[in-house]
Amino acid sequence: MPMKKYFIPLLILAQLTVHAQQWVQKQYAYNSFPNVVYGTSIGFNHDPVVLTMDIYEPVCDEPDASTAKPLLMWIHGGAFLYGSKEDPSITRLCKSFAERGYVTASINYRLGFVADDVAWSCNYPNYSCVFAVDTAEWYRAYYRGIQDAKGALRYLINRHSTYGIDTNNVFVAGESAGAFLALGVALLDTSSERMAQTYLQPSVPNPHSSTHSCEYNLNTTFSGNEVERPDLGGVEGDIEPTDIQFVIKGIGNNYGGMMTDLLKDIPAGKPRPAIYSFHQPCDLIVPIDRGRVFEGLSWCFTHGYGCSNIVNTPLVNGSRKISEWNSSNNYGYDIHDEFTNVNFPYNFLIGTGSCLDQVNNPCHAYDAALLREENLANFFAGLIGTHPFCTPVSSGTNDLNGQLADYFTIFPSPVKSNLHIKQFGKGAWQIALFNTLGQSIYQGTSTQYQQLDIDMQSSASGVYYLFVNDQKGRIFSRPIVKI
Repeated sequence: MPMKKYFIPLLILAQLTVHAQQWVQKQYAYNSFPNVVYGTSIGFNHDPVVLTMDIYEPVCDEPDASTAKPLLMWIHGGAFLYGSKEDPSITRLCKSFAERGYVTASINYRLGFVADDVAWSCNYPNYSCVFAVDTAEWYRAYYRGIQDAKGALRYLINRHSTYGIDTNNVFVAGESAGAFLALGVALLDTSSERMAQTYLQPSVPNPHSSTHSCEYNLNTTFSGNEVERPDLGGVEGDIEPTDIQFVIKGIGNNYGGMMTDLLKDIPAGKPRPAIYSFHQPCDLIVPIDRGRVFEGLSWCFTHGYGCSNIVNTPLVNGSRKISEWNSSNNYGYDIHDEFTNVNFPYNFLIGTGSCLDQVNNPCHAYDAALLREENLANFFAGLIGTHPFCTPVSSGTNDLNGQLADYFTIFPSPVKSNLHIKQFGKGAWQIALFNTLGQSIYQGTSTQYQQLDIDMQSSASGVYYLFVNDQKGRIFSRPIVKI
């Protein structure tokens, strides 16, 4: 009877795994092209900004035009004020998805806004850097980033034959502010969606000297007493115009959101991109629902550090609000949400998600980065249209069905009570098992000839993810089915 009960689900799982492995399993070596200049724009302080990207291209055996690969452009976070394409998390994701068969790129974009002319007090370094002269500056920084990212994407599309890009399978993803931009690149289409703040605005006073050490103000000279704020131009910007048609299939939204509802106005005939969203309710930077940027962080600083409340921040709509819009208005988007369940307790010292707890366990981040990456890869894999697939030239790393089997025996499969993991490879390897919600089931260390026994008897039936990290930093993953 048990065999009959689980045969069909396991068969379906096996079929889905085989289908998805094409864009999920890491099996490619890749070539990297750093510091590629894709355009020039004018910054908030009227200085020219040279914009660059790093590109990663999978290596195919005997590549040709029929084996074009999906494109995934990653955008770093940093509140539109900080960060770069070399962000370690973004760089790792670019390399990881290049190993899965994507052409990937990490981009720089214009950063910064006109800071306030007031010196805000706090016992925390560079606190004044997050104070804009008014709320409009946040919208303008966001809009400039979208223009740049759209230009970066068109740069890649215009060179699709150079990098072997399939223009019918394009993806954009980001973290934090980068996720805001990824959503904007895919969904901000028309002048009717422009925010009023992106048009001509009154001039504002030069920022206070306390902000001159802020990263976005370094090497900046403010002439006169005021900063002019001209019209920022059309939603597409001026970088790399193209006549090439391309389709954005999916968006990766990792703890980001929208300034306004960008779901509702889709031009006729444009496909709706699918959206993967990961967000934690205890996020101090970007509220998961509707709230102000830095809302939780501001509470922590005013209750624990004797700081001024952060002012002039915009109301934004987090991942859960976006999903609610889609459902309540019947917009028809395919949105896959992965939300954790810990709320910010509005307590400085005590409890999970409290201010002190988030010093080491920030909620404006992944709860389980490798699991979320794996889930995003599976989600995107199901969106990629069928076309010829190039034979990989493997880097020899992260080969799940090859190298992991050389180092470990993992049994039984599926598992009913105890999962046994026996190591044959040398050294100490980190072992972690998560459920699909990102909750840790087991974490430990394995050594040569040791057998680990993980008790899963009380675990619910379903799919779990086993991650193995070796001493060289290579990460292997494997789905585990519990019956």
